Amino acid sequence: MNINTSLSGIKNAFLRQDVAANNVANMNTKDYQAKGVLNIEQKSGGVEGVVAKTNAPSNRDNNNVDLVREMVGQINNVNQEKANINVLRSQNEMLGSIIDIKA
Repeated sequence: MNINTSLSGIKNAFLRQDVAANNVANMNTKDYQAKGVLNIEQKSGGVEGVVAKTNAPSNRDNNNVDLVREMVGQINNVNQEKANINVLRSQNEMLGSIIDIKA
């Protein structure tokens, strides 16, 4: 069982939370361009997040942070964190069962 996939998913979701929080903190900063996270597939399994500027249209202050998009993204990130944690928990329980059977 490879736990790299779930661990990278958790790490990636936390990175997206950090980026979304930074975007919200700068939503009134003139000329601030919102950032997002690009997911790059890893050969060992899972993904790696890379932070990059978004191409969303800017408002009158040349700022392109959309509070609704950021809040929905944060809710989605929390759900992804929980899902990956549940996968890890299930893997741990299955490994424990295998050890019990073999012992």
